[in-house]
Amino acid sequence: MSDEKATPIETIKVDQVLSQKELRNVDQAFEYALDTDGLALDPEVEKKVVRKIDWYILPLMCMLMSCQLMDKSTNSYASITGLRTDLEMSTRTYSWVASCFYLGYLGFCYPANMLLQRFPLSKTLGCAVLAWGVVICCHGATQSSSTFLLCRTLLGVCESFMDPAYMIMTSQWYKKDEQYRRCGYWLGFQGIGTMLGSLIAYGFYVHKESYSTSPWRLLYVVTGVITIFFGIISLIHVPDIPTKAWFLNEQEKKYVVERIRGNQTGFGNQHFKLSQLKEAACDVTLYLFFFYMFGYGIPNGSIGNFGSILLNDQFGFTTRQSLLLNLVGSGIDIIFPLAFAYVNYYLIPSRLAVCFCINSLVFTGLCMLAFASPMGAKLAGYFMSYLTTASWACMSSVVSSNVAGHTKKITANTLFLIGFSAGNIIGPQAFIGSEKPIYITAKRTMVGTYVISAIAPLILLGIYYYRNKQKDAIAKDINGEDTTLAFGDLTDKANPAFRYIL
Repeated sequence: MSDEKATPIETIKVDQVLSQKELRNVDQAFEYALDTDGLALDPEVEKKVVRKIDWYILPLMCMLMSCQLMDKSTNSYASITGLRTDLEMSTRTYSWVASCFYLGYLGFCYPANMLLQRFPLSKTLGCAVLAWGVVICCHGATQSSSTFLLCRTLLGVCESFMDPAYMIMTSQWYKKDEQYRRCGYWLGFQGIGTMLGSLIAYGFYVHKESYSTSPWRLLYVVTGVITIFFGIISLIHVPDIPTKAWFLNEQEKKYVVERIRGNQTGFGNQHFKLSQLKEAACDVTLYLFFFYMFGYGIPNGSIGNFGSILLNDQFGFTTRQSLLLNLVGSGIDIIFPLAFAYVNYYLIPSRLAVCFCINSLVFTGLCMLAFASPMGAKLAGYFMSYLTTASWACMSSVVSSNVAGHTKKITANTLFLIGFSAGNIIGPQAFIGSEKPIYITAKRTMVGTYVISAIAPLILLGIYYYRNKQKDAIAKDINGEDTTLAFGDLTDKANPAFRYIL
């Protein structure tokens, strides 16, 4: 395996013809970047290129993310439309239904990231999406809780490809100052998936007398077919890297490469680099990403799987009302991730400060859900917890922008999502059947652990500010346009021209 210390890429000149060994160390777009070095971008042409990327890439990203959350949230809808009764699930067993998904996700997190690095990204993701669509359909055919648990675990394995792939794609297609808004789009539009899933479940439940099978079985089959459909489109439509985009002409491809030059992260490198893994293991910010997502994952796993049960049991809504009330949370998911991205763009220039504000609101909501006396305040707190999606969008853009070096990036993505998985495994386990319908232990657990997520952005803000000051003092005359820096697959620490967004 190649290690970036073996061939110091700083010695490579722009006009040099690279050997095969040197090419293994640099970015996939390095050769393309040689031709774009010094290219002056026409603002009008650049706007057209960005608009084209938005129309050809972003909608499909949004649709697949909608499928992901729709498929994950089907548990919540199925739980009150016959799943627990038909498969004779206790509260403890249903908790494991929620946790098993993330056990599969956790176990395959790093292998998924490695496969995305080693093989064509879009093709690898497309195959994973097709597999998870088939697995979702299989949920509807299960006849026991054990086979259902197996399906949930396999679904977690398949879906472990999605989030890291989209974090990489966002950094490939968009400049740093554009990434937060695009994360707001593709993460926010998850709400379309939960909205669609809720409406499908509602339709099957209302007309359950018309079918010979249970509504929840039909729900899984239909959502699985929808996922397979979009998986096929993704496999055919999305290029593996921007320079292979079928919808861009040669000039537009050069614009895409030159736009990404300023990111200092390139498009990626398909070779594992041990030195970057070692740097990642010693970088405290990656552990802060882990703890941030651990605190995030506990309420996400709790509300995501027990939300409909809380609406049904604690708040006293009927099954129909509970299914429709999920639309409120879906609307929050759609509106607020993008709204906070524009708050960052126009009002508060620091993403990490915006993230802290979002997390403060979420923490307040969780405290209201757990400790407020009026039922209305509890319900308001329940819906405020849906703002976590806005927090995820913000922090995802930070990871995409602030971690360079492809091996280090996939390691950061892995730690980020391991924290997410661990939290989602633990969250549902805090729901104890004997505490029904209040589930006070689960609520206290959400409040206590979310403190970590609330303070992590402030710590990251301090660290990145200090690192930028150090880089400014040491490397005042570094040329950030140098191809060997911008497309050399250097890590954020090793590249003197790299600056962290705050």
